[in-house]
Amino acid sequence: VDTLGYFSLFTNLSYALSLPLWGYIIHRYTIHKSHIILCTSCFLWGVATLSISISDSIISQALFRSLNGAALASIMPLSQMMLTELVVPSHHGRAFGLMGFLEKTAATMSTSAVIWWEDWRTPYRFVGFMSICMAAVSRSHLKMGRRRIDDKKNEEDEEDQQQQPKRKEEEMTLLQIFHRISKIPVFTYLVAQGLFGAIPWDMMSFILLLLEWKDFTRQQIISFQISAGVFGTLGAFLGGVLGDYFAFLPRGRIYIALTSVIGGTIFYALFLFSNAYHSAVFWYSMFHLWGGWTPAATLRPICAKLAQNASERAQIVAAWILLEKTSSAIFGAPLVGFLTKRLFDATNNASDDVALSNREKADALAFNLFVLSTLFWFICTYFFVLMARAEAADGSMTPKRHLTRKISTV
Repeated sequence: VDTLGYFSLFTNLSYALSLPLWGYIIHRYTIHKSHIILCTSCFLWGVATLSISISDSIISQALFRSLNGAALASIMPLSQMMLTELVVPSHHGRAFGLMGFLEKTAATMSTSAVIWWEDWRTPYRFVGFMSICMAAVSRSHLKMGRRRIDDKKNEEDEEDQQQQPKRKEEEMTLLQIFHRISKIPVFTYLVAQGLFGAIPWDMMSFILLLLEWKDFTRQQIISFQISAGVFGTLGAFLGGVLGDYFAFLPRGRIYIALTSVIGGTIFYALFLFSNAYHSAVFWYSMFHLWGGWTPAATLRPICAKLAQNASERAQIVAAWILLEKTSSAIFGAPLVGFLTKRLFDATNNASDDVALSNREKADALAFNLFVLSTLFWFICTYFFVLMARAEAADGSMTPKRHLTRKISTV
C-alpha cells in the first residue's frame, strides 16, 4: 500500500518541480509558439507512458512515472493561457467547464480500461500512442495566429472598458511577474486554498484499493469509476455554468466554491463509510457531481482575471500549480499509505500476527481518508472565506457592468 503512495509522490513531485521550466519556456517563446511547446510535451508524455507499459521493476516504474509527470506539467499553464486568449471573460466558466468535462471523460475511460483489461499495460500503450498522435494534431491545427489573438483582445478591451482601466501589455521579466502577483491578496488565498484543497484529491488514488477491500466485484468497481466519471464530467461543466451565472454577484464565484467544498466533503464522508453497493455508488456519484465545481467556476476564471497578459497568465498558473502539486505530493497519497501501513502493523502486533480481514483493512483506510480529507478541506474552506473578504475589499473580481445590466432587466 505504501508503494502506491510513493509512485504518486514521484509523479506529482516531478510535475511540480518541472512547472518553473515550462513557465520559463512559455514566457520565452510567447503564445505564438505555444502549439510547438504543446506538441513537444504531448510527444514526451506519450513516450513516457509507453515506457511505463514496458517497465518491469519498481525503479524503472518510478523513473518513467516521473518523466510522465514532468511532461504533463505543461498542459495546465498552456491550456489556461490558450483558452483565455480565445474566449471572452464572460464565457470563461463555460469554457473551463467544457475542458473539465472532456478531461473527466478521458480519465474515466482510461481508469475503467485499466480495471477491465486483464493486462494493465494495454491501456497504457493506447494512451501513449494517442498522446503521440495529439502531438501531431497540436503542431498542425492549434497554431495561435496573431490576427485571431488581436481580434479577441479588441473584443475583451471593449467589454471591460467600463469596469476597469485598460491593462498594460508591456513585457515583464519573470521576476517582475512573480513580484507583482505575490502582492495580490486574492492570489495569495487562491494558492493557500490549493495547498490544502488538492491534497484529498491526491489521496483518492487509494479509492480503487478501498473498493477492492470492501469486497466489491470487478464489475461493481468499474461501475463506480464510470458513475464517478459521468457525474464528474457533468459536475465540471455545471460548475462552469454556475460560476458564469453568479459572477455578476459580489463574490459570486467564491460562494459557488464554498458550496462545492462543503457539500462535497459531506458526500465524500457518506461514501467512505457506506458498505452497501447501492448507497456507496450513490454517494460517490453525488460527491463527483457536487464537489467538482471549484476549478471551472472559481479558480481558473479568477486566475485568468488576475493576469495582465498571456505570458503572465501562464506564470500565475505555473506558480499556483507548483505549490499545489508539491503539497499534495508530500501530504496526499504518501501520507495515507504511511499511516495505513502503520495502522496495519500496530494491529498485527496487537493480535499476535493474525492477518487482517479485507473489511478491517477497508475500515482503517476509510478512517484515514475521512480524517485527513475533512481536515484539509476545512482549511481550504477557511482560505476561501479569506478570499471572499479580500475580494470584498478590492471588488476587482466582480463584473460591475454585468450587475448593472442584470438589475436593469428586472
